Amino acid sequence: MERSIEMKLTKKMQSALVMEKNIQLFKCPICSAGMEMEGHSRLVCRNMHSFDLAKSGYVNLAPQAHSTKYDKSLFEARNAVMNSGFFGPILKNIITRLDGHLAETKSPVLLDAGCGEGTHLQAVHSQLGTESVCIGIDLAKEGITAASKAYPGIIWSVADLAAMPFADSSMDAILNILSPANYAEFNRLLKRGGLLVKVVPESGYLQELREVFYDGKQQKEEADPVARFQEQFDAVETERVTYRFELPETLLAPLIRMTPLTWNATEERVREVLAMGMKHITIDLRVISGVRR
Repeated sequence: MERSIEMKLTKKMQSALVMEKNIQLFKCPICSAGMEMEGHSRLVCRNMHSFDLAKSGYVNLAPQAHSTKYDKSLFEARNAVMNSGFFGPILKNIITRLDGHLAETKSPVLLDAGCGEGTHLQAVHSQLGTESVCIGIDLAKEGITAASKAYPGIIWSVADLAAMPFADSSMDAILNILSPANYAEFNRLLKRGGLLVKVVPESGYLQELREVFYDGKQQKEEADPVARFQEQFDAVETERVTYRFELPETLLAPLIRMTPLTWNATEERVREVLAMGMKHITIDLRVISGVRR
């Protein structure tokens, strides 16, 4: 019966109820005061800074307008790729780490910092169960819009990773998948002993695309992400996950569209690569996890 009632609620109302139930997690992005839900339609702080929920249920908590290169078509492409099983082994690795760390935690709170269109967080949320509280943030409004339309029941917000609108020591775990890190903010948000899981590219990641678009040249990567991680967190565990993904013909175009590797390529070159085809693609990523000191 409860599930039937939930299905009748609008996405905005579902989101409002989840936010209201977990209102203690939020802080105003302008003045850092606590927030309240007003009329199931907006978040308001005691200094009367107000943030309306969108029709699809997300809330924009980035006070300054931000423009990104990530548009609607990019997130549609990314959604097609991610729902194909492209990242299956990576997600399995992440979920195993979260399950082990959060096994004794009642109603764990998990933040995906740089969640894009939300596919990864939805997969994690479905494994952690309905008692978990999941929050996805990204500066790209188009990604958060897509996430909130597709996956109600998760808190979605446009927000800046450099100043995240959540209370100190409020998160049991944070995900940071192929996205810039802000370790000062991660440490502020995590409870003591909370878990950070970060995914970074290794040298073979999408190497087939590099070969056709850049003649195999390596992109400049962060000097040593593991060493930097170890400076910040304890009990660091790291694993390189490498596999070849068989690429259906229909996924090549979305894959090319979604990755920054190809953004500077000419339309002519993209058409040439599409005509050549690509039977498989290499996934080569490192999963790093550690606990807050």
